[in-house]
Amino acid sequence: MSRRRRVAAPVAVAAIAVSLGAGVLATAGGDDALAPARLDALHPEQPLVQSLFDVSGGRIDDALGSLSRLVRRQPDFALARVVYADLLAAKSGRLDGLGLLGSDSQVAGLRHEALARLGRYLDAPPTAGQPAELLQLPEGVGTVLLVDLRAFRLYRLVNRGGRPVRQDDYYVSIGKGGSDKRREGDEKTPVGVYRVDDYLPGSRLPDMYGEGAFPIDYPNSWDRLRGRTGSGIWIHGTESDRYSRAPLSSLGCVTLSNADFVELRRHVEVDRTPVVVVNGASWASPEAVAAERRAVLDSLERWRQDWESRETDRYLDHYAADFETEGMKLERFAAHKRRVNQGKRFIRVGLSQIAVYGYPGEDGLVLVEFLQRYESDSFRSERRKQQFWRRTGDRWRIVFEAKA
Repeated sequence: MSRRRRVAAPVAVAAIAVSLGAGVLATAGGDDALAPARLDALHPEQPLVQSLFDVSGGRIDDALGSLSRLVRRQPDFALARVVYADLLAAKSGRLDGLGLLGSDSQVAGLRHEALARLGRYLDAPPTAGQPAELLQLPEGVGTVLLVDLRAFRLYRLVNRGGRPVRQDDYYVSIGKGGSDKRREGDEKTPVGVYRVDDYLPGSRLPDMYGEGAFPIDYPNSWDRLRGRTGSGIWIHGTESDRYSRAPLSSLGCVTLSNADFVELRRHVEVDRTPVVVVNGASWASPEAVAAERRAVLDSLERWRQDWESRETDRYLDHYAADFETEGMKLERFAAHKRRVNQGKRFIRVGLSQIAVYGYPGEDGLVLVEFLQRYESDSFRSERRKQQFWRRTGDRWRIVFEAKA
């Protein structure tokens, strides 16, 4: 029997212990008890999750000890208080009126939070896995944030030579409406590639934003092309009188505990830190990520060379039939390029600070960002550019270009 199958029973017991309170304690067994991996002993999530694993192993006194210390240290952690109260009641033999057996929305939110936090350790990303969405990070950017809406988790990754390396992760809450924001007021959190474009300290904000906020640039160019509306999507802290929120509780923002926000603030750079928001992260092998990266970068390099060649038909073959840019469709864009290129004696194009992202929620679409330096006998320019490339068969072609 595989390890995954062998531990399934106690894992289920741990989850049900939170969902149904004392009713499962009679069935909790200890022969296959689990221990949470890679937990920070100083973080409040550690004793909470540890206590759930202790319950799965029948170690009720150990669980109570962990929770007792936690609620004294973090009295605003509502989930910890309720689990602690439920275990005390269960141990005393009182099976009625337990907190997590309730049916109101607040209790449902606590159950959801418990399962989301527990899921981080029961279904952790593979140690060697890399996010398939992060194919290449740009030079000079130290940190990227990956928000997994399905897992209610924000991962902080650092840039090691263009490759993302996981450093930290935090439980987060998202929009009441779930994921994939489409319109103003739908209370959903958007899916896409964004960047932090400001920092607002908590002293300048209402209490609901806690220690502060990082607004992100939703709607981005792809959102606007797709007709998506709305604004004011932030990553921010939590009210001063509570440690955390239920998983689905914001108007579309991503919220963390204040302590986690303060820690995150040390690593985020305004106008530089990318924020990649996915509805279920895809963790792939380094080899698979490298192969996809090479395919995209090879296509980008051929596009650059064909532009320099002034062979306009060859250059235009890199663009899809449904290509758009700055209000132009392919036919008008092609006519413009033919007119410009025919009078040039030379064209030189240099690309640097290249970033490549597998675009979340879009099959076979990547976003390539770079600093472009253009020079001809009559014109010079430098600009940041975004290109969206779509794979069709074995070819990558550009479907959209915009200023970054």
